[in-house]
Amino acid sequence: MILIIGIVVMGGYISSRHFFRVDLTQNQEFAISETSKEIMGTLDDIVTVKVFFSKELPPNLIVVRQYMEDILQELSSYAGNNLNVRFVDPSQESSAEEARLLGIPPVRMNILTKDKFEVKNGFLGVALMYGGQHEVLPIVQDTRNIEYDLISAIKKLTSPEVRRIGFLTGHNEYSIKSRFIGSTGDSYSLAAEALGKNYKVTVVSADSSRDLEAIDTLVVGGAESVFMEHEKIVLDQYLMKGGNLVFLLDGTLVQDFLEAQPLDLNLDDLLEQYGVRIEPYFALDHLNETASFEQGLIELVIPYPFWVKAISDNFDKISPIVSKLDVLVFPWVSPLFVFEKEGIKTRPLVSTSAEAWVRQYPFNLDPNAEIVSTGKAQQYPLAVLSEGTFVSPYGDQKFSKLRNSFEDFAFESNQKGRVLVAGNSRFLTDRMVQQYKQNLDFFLNAIDYLTLDETLIGIRSKVVMDRPLAELNDYEHQIIKFAGVFLVPILVIIYGLTGAVERKRKKNIL
Repeated sequence: MILIIGIVVMGGYISSRHFFRVDLTQNQEFAISETSKEIMGTLDDIVTVKVFFSKELPPNLIVVRQYMEDILQELSSYAGNNLNVRFVDPSQESSAEEARLLGIPPVRMNILTKDKFEVKNGFLGVALMYGGQHEVLPIVQDTRNIEYDLISAIKKLTSPEVRRIGFLTGHNEYSIKSRFIGSTGDSYSLAAEALGKNYKVTVVSADSSRDLEAIDTLVVGGAESVFMEHEKIVLDQYLMKGGNLVFLLDGTLVQDFLEAQPLDLNLDDLLEQYGVRIEPYFALDHLNETASFEQGLIELVIPYPFWVKAISDNFDKISPIVSKLDVLVFPWVSPLFVFEKEGIKTRPLVSTSAEAWVRQYPFNLDPNAEIVSTGKAQQYPLAVLSEGTFVSPYGDQKFSKLRNSFEDFAFESNQKGRVLVAGNSRFLTDRMVQQYKQNLDFFLNAIDYLTLDETLIGIRSKVVMDRPLAELNDYEHQIIKFAGVFLVPILVIIYGLTGAVERKRKKNIL
């Protein structure tokens, strides 16, 4: 007994100072990533973390608190003495006031007290402080993104400079602010909010190249009106002088009552110089997502081939932007055509299945209409990344007057340029990213890859959102169907006959 007690005490002493974890999940969802370990190990000064979590919490949030304690304890072990973690009791008025001043609001929660539910105010926030500055996680309600949120906040605090992301405006692009309070419609507000954790996010115009000088990556999302030549050359020179471009554009314009027409933005010549063209029609796929439509007082929910469901089998396995994602959904997406350009490496990041087809003008988007595949089924790129040394399409003599407006016109990119093009802008709207979380992860991964590095991508992409079933053909569907209908009854009959024969044999022996 003394020996057993001694072993237990010694085991507890050793485990309090050294720990290991075996994580058998595919993406190591419950283990600290190597990126987090590296960032924590390179801290050059103390980062203070104050956790304002109320002691009385609903059962689903108690797990969040415990997970927060565990992950902060593990991060502390890699940071040495440079991570100071403090759990503050916000039930005290002074602590509650401190939380409010830091930007952590009280949250109303249903708490079980004395066999009945009561509505009480509580706190679920975290504040991180470093060098006289602070970052806040105002409300932490689930465990999915805790590691990423903590590490990105620490990285932002300790980085010498904050990179800037610009969203182009002036062509009816999507706003980065909600249209109205509580809006979940056509805006990029959730994407902008997520970017704000690591970047300075702003809106800019292409009227002058000076507006873009401080921008590290420029997003052109959902433009609907034509680009003038002087705006195009501003975008081109932005790329030539070291900027990164993200084009989220549609080849068609979908309007109210499901009416659509080809959309000409006058960007074809610019994009083709970068190795890509957006086709003015739709890609449809047998592998698709269900969509809901209101018809009178009835809400119709049906599989809709115009909402393409891209799965990991059709992602670039090498690119960190998509290699750890599982499913992306693109509503009314246009396919891309890829060109071979000297000095530029262009590769599809996301593609349809091999059973996709296209629908050209005139378009019929009616969900009640019978949608049949037409033409030859093949795979179409939906998002493409171009990297390399880009050559300006405005180097010809006929553009000399346009070039005169630039004091230092660049005929080719002065460093390795990066351009990402997607044939769809709607996948990033608030409504879509609320329903399909990995759409937002794809965009954030792309911004990180173009602007910073790949360090945060692996943390963000650890948690699997969806496990899509393997794509089956009609023959395989029939086999599974008939096996489900007939195989189980046959097995039951065989089992019954075997039991009857065995009982008869034993009876004859007796």
